Amino acid sequence: MNESKIELTERLRRDGRWAEASKFKDTVLAEYRQKGLKRDDASKAAWEAMEQAFPPKVAVEVPRDSDREDAVDTQVQGLSDIPADWPQLPGNASLQAEIGWCQANRLRVVEERASGVVIVHLDRARSPAPSWAALGWLETSIRVYSKYIDVVAKALKDEETEQEMVKRERMAIDEIRSLLAEMQKDGE
Repeated sequence: MNESKIELTERLRRDGRWAEASKFKDTVLAEYRQKGLKRDDASKAAWEAMEQAFPPKVAVEVPRDSDREDAVDTQVQGLSDIPADWPQLPGNASLQAEIGWCQANRLRVVEERASGVVIVHLDRARSPAPSWAALGWLETSIRVYSKYIDVVAKALKDEETEQEMVKRERMAIDEIRSLLAEMQKDGE
């Protein structure tokens, strides 16, 4: 567990989700006990399942400085309406996966209204989000687009660097193979 039981309990109480989370934990605990897990193991697994099922709410701090061009005070609705057919989302995935999901789905799921309200229709996404953090990046792309673009640029740069590294490693392996082949010929 990333949080202690006390920290998790306090966070869920602050969020107003303790009652729901506690019922969830009790149900999971009963299922684990029916499967034959010992009391302590079942309890530990149930707390971990609750932490996984009730991650911290995604919060993006929006700059309120009216002098900044990229600061947008937008009311975003629908980000927490997770479709029922989506699996449980982990807290994080790779940055490339999160940004890639946002790029692939943003135009499908984001509806901007003239009133300034933005409605997110996650049920229109081509695939489930890879993590809760991906939903945070989607919100950032709505509220502070320039910050989001900076992250996209960094993610693409890192991806290119990773591809170059793989290419160099393959070349090094090919060189070693050719040296071994030459040594084998010389030894014959």
